[in-house]
Amino acid sequence: ATSCADALVFKKQKANDTFDLHMFEFKKTVNTTHYSKVKHQFTMGIYNARAIAGFLGMDLGKIYLYIGYRNDEMISNKNSSLISLRANNNLQSISNMKEWKTRECTLEIDKEKKIFVFEKIVLDEEGYGCIKVTT
Repeated sequence: ATSCADALVFKKQKANDTFDLHMFEFKKTVNTTHYSKVKHQFTMGIYNARAIAGFLGMDLGKIYLYIGYRNDEMISNKNSSLISLRANNNLQSISNMKEWKTRECTLEIDKEKKIFVFEKIVLDEEGYGCIKVTT
């Protein structure tokens, strides 16, 4: 799939021969529309990662998701326009905002809904941010 996460990293587990998947998506601004696109990109990224792992003979273990962003427009604030507030008054947007707060992303993988926990990476003006992957 061409519409997938920006980066995939496979990390071999110390205990066995499986590989954990760490998937990263970067956005300048995150809002309810962008978050829906991120979820699609994560889903397609998982499919691509499984294909790569299968081709290389790797068994996948856990999946970790990361969203890097500069601006957070998921939570309404004083500067939000009435139009955007009205547009966000639908079930999908409300669900996206709840997921953003709880950091639990629901993706449909193989026609089954699965919940993944994701980490947020706040980026500076130059697009730099950091996170330590310890698993």
